[in-house]
Amino acid sequence: MTLFALLFAAILPTQKLPFSIDASEDAAAEFPGAPHLQAFSFGQWNGKWVFIGGRTAGYHSVGGGSADFLRADSNQDVWVVDTTSQPARTYRAAVSQLPARLAPVKDQWTSTAQLYFQDGPALYIAGGYGQDRAGNWVTFPLISQVDLPSLIDGVMKNQLSGVSIAFARSPLVQSAGGQLMKLPDGYFYVVMGHLFQGNYGAFEGQGEHNGGAVSQTYLNEIRKLRIVRNVEGLSVTLVDTYKDEAAFHRRDLNVTPILGPGGLGLAAYGGVFTPDTQLSYSHPVYLMGSSPAVDLDFDQKMNAYSCAHLLVYEKATQRMFTTFFGGISRHFWDPAAEKFIENARVGSKTESTYLDGLQWSDQISTIRREMGTGRGQTGEFVHAAPLPAFVGADAVFIPASAIPRSLPDTDILALDDLPKGRVLAGYLYGGIRAFPYGFPYTKTAKPYNAGTVPTKVSDLILRVYLSAVSH
Repeated sequence: MTLFALLFAAILPTQKLPFSIDASEDAAAEFPGAPHLQAFSFGQWNGKWVFIGGRTAGYHSVGGGSADFLRADSNQDVWVVDTTSQPARTYRAAVSQLPARLAPVKDQWTSTAQLYFQDGPALYIAGGYGQDRAGNWVTFPLISQVDLPSLIDGVMKNQLSGVSIAFARSPLVQSAGGQLMKLPDGYFYVVMGHLFQGNYGAFEGQGEHNGGAVSQTYLNEIRKLRIVRNVEGLSVTLVDTYKDEAAFHRRDLNVTPILGPGGLGLAAYGGVFTPDTQLSYSHPVYLMGSSPAVDLDFDQKMNAYSCAHLLVYEKATQRMFTTFFGGISRHFWDPAAEKFIENARVGSKTESTYLDGLQWSDQISTIRREMGTGRGQTGEFVHAAPLPAFVGADAVFIPASAIPRSLPDTDILALDDLPKGRVLAGYLYGGIRAFPYGFPYTKTAKPYNAGTVPTKVSDLILRVYLSAVSH
């Protein structure tokens, strides 16, 4: 691809998209009692939303908060939000109710940054970082599986029996800030992330260097696994490993299904931190066949930290659209200048002004990927309507159950089957809400220094509208 083509692909205006996104309406009043969480595992069954793990506080180590992932800030309940009622009804059951034989699962289910995947009625949860029952901070070498219908029935009765839960200990699933996926080949994939052991405050005190009882090790790989449930629990075996210490050195990335004429694969976008510059990664990774490939012809500018995402496929044009809601971004879109602008990097942690180049984002971006044979071009677009706050990081997009899918048992929406005009596509739920600018709290004000931005868990539940346009 020529330099001109690369630049053109990076600055295409939003009107080139066949749809627009608006997520400005808060619907939290329709979900009384729904939990405020970030970095959790999510599943749903028959209109009932399930939340396990995650945190009840904002971004760690900022705004005067503790650097540590304190157990007091962990979500220690399993939550069910029944959206079939109007308004929705919320139920909870303490993880501590699980029987003693599931003590390892108790620890894991109160951790954060877990890897999870829903396969039919089964929700799988792998890894995660938090405190174990002895008070040690660990990345859990554990994968658990739960039958969602049984779990939901129990939570709605305030009971967690553990009958429908199986687990296995394995270093193969020991990761935090990565993602777990299952593809049509029947195998599971642990996609990147890192293994963090010890107290994060101590890690910062060591200049973020490994030493003593504290260490951070990136996986630098994608692991292909066979996971089977048997009478003894779960069985985990390694099938293959795809390693790239440069391109796969990522955590807190976005991993999504991606659809094309050749079937379903996975895509890995963004993630942090590049070793030399401590910024986000910009080249997507695609696994559509026998091995992953890095797209060196495209540089992702926007929303490269773990955030809520909406997936759309247009069969008529063989195009995949992946939309990212806010989060943290290396660039922002200037609509007046019609171009991406890098966020400033100023000073260092010891100086009075310190901006690290990764700023909280309130913009919604879409990556369009041409999926037809021999095409493969990629473009990035920013929607005209911003988010109503700096939200999206460590949140989820929950598609409306009635909206048509491009492929059964996926959350990839079918653009060809959507009515023209505005439709409710789903909800933006949970995550972190940041306040990156001082008084009067707008982008014209002075930004807070990196590492001092006030944050909290988001109290918004945003309706997400998709408006398809005629070609």
